[in-house]
Order: sequence, then C-alpha cells, then structure tokens
Amino acid sequence: MSEVRSHERPVCEVCSKTGATVVDKYTRSPWPVVACNSCGFVYLGRVPDYEDLSVNLAWEKQAAEEKQRRKKNKLARFDALTRFRLKFGKLVDRARHTRAVPATGRVLEIGCGPSTRIPEGPTPYGIEISEALSKRAQPIFEGRGGAVYHEPATDGIERFEDNFFDSILMRSYLEHEAQPRLILERAFKRLKPGGKILLRSPNYNSANRFIRGSEWCGFRFPDHVNYFTPRSLKALAESVGYEFHWMNWMSLFDDNLIVELKKPQAAAA
Repeated sequence: MSEVRSHERPVCEVCSKTGATVVDKYTRSPWPVVACNSCGFVYLGRVPDYEDLSVNLAWEKQAAEEKQRRKKNKLARFDALTRFRLKFGKLVDRARHTRAVPATGRVLEIGCGPSTRIPEGPTPYGIEISEALSKRAQPIFEGRGGAVYHEPATDGIERFEDNFFDSILMRSYLEHEAQPRLILERAFKRLKPGGKILLRSPNYNSANRFIRGSEWCGFRFPDHVNYFTPRSLKALAESVGYEFHWMNWMSLFDDNLIVELKKPQAAAA
C-alpha cells in the first residue's frame, strides 16, 4: 500500500473548540486517539484524506484486514464463537430499520456499500466513497429508478435540492466521516420537514469497551475516526437542529448507538 495521505483535525466536531489530549492506551501509531478538553468527545486527531478512502483504505479492504488481525486475539476468537447472542438484537434492529423508511418517496443511503438496505417502495439514492463498492451498487439503485454517486458524502449530498428526501440512512457511516457536523448540516437541508435520519454508530460508552479496552470491536484504524457516546452524539445532533430519539434504550449493553434524528415539522431548510 502506498503512503496514506492524512491531515490534522483542527477542532472538535461536537463543540467546535480547539484543544485535545491524546488517549495513549487507545492510540495506534500514527493515528492518535484524542479527547476534547472542553466536551470530552473522543476522535482521531489525524485522519486519512478522502482520496485514500476511495481505494487504498476502502471499507472492504479495511474490514478484511481487521478480521484477520482479530483472529489472533483470544478474546476476539471467543467473541466470534458466541456471535449467536447477537441474532435477536439484529432481528430487532432490522424491524426498527424497516419502520424508519417510508413506503413511498425518496430515500438516501450514505455509505451504501455494494447494495442497499432500503426496502422496496421508495426511490433509492446512494453515496459510496469506495470506488469498487459503488460500481457494484450502481445497477441495483438504477434498476429501481434511483442512482449511486461515488464521492465523499459531504460532496455527493450537495447534488440534491433542499427538502428532497423523506428519509436518510446513515448506518455504519458516521464513525468514518471526518466532518460529521458538516454532513449532518447538509443532510438537514435536504430532508423534508418531519423527515428522519436513521443513524447507527459504535457506542464508545458500551460496557464491552470498558471490558476489552484497546481490543474493543469499535476501534478500527484509521477509518473509524469518531467515537460517539450517547451524550456526544445527542449534543452534536441537537446543535444542528435535529430532534434526538433513542431506538436502543439499553445502549450501555450494546456496542452500537441506534438513534433517529428528526427534522422538526416547522424547520426551514
């Protein structure tokens, strides 16, 4: 792999203030995990450029490498052998997901991967930064009257008019986005009043992170760049203007945060 191009993050994405302290026990050189000195939000202080996330650090490559790394860890092997415990949670999550998507209208999936999670009914649109995955997804979206765009989400979402979407999916995406405030602001404008974002992201406050430490499944370097807690995600969303609603209220015991962000009915674009 060629040298990864990267840059420093100048401010905290939650409170917009400067100043952060390195969390040494979780840092994996050359990617510093830092905590904001003002609000405590944890994130990577240095992140890859978008260009490298398209090919060199594409999701499918990073996922395969992380899977191999975890096989060498005894706790990870135990976790893999007991994955059956998560099946019920996945069924509940799928039901939540289906309820959040309207039966008609237009739905955007950011970080769609090679296919789509959007149920039949609405017209699906997708944005995918991985070049290979976006090509695989393209015929699926186009076959249902929609489209997929291969580019950073902060650019791709600007293709659409204000109040264009009934719903937006951000599942396993926001932890990868170096500009989460910007994408939430731009998504707010493209949602219709009353429109919703279904968002799923690793939960830095989960009990499993305290137990497993640096081997927690939510850590993945360098493409997981944000480590939200219930408090930090709520603060970010509400500062943009969303109404924040929990979908997994027992979040302490879940490695993921599953929330619904709603654009108020009276909100202007």
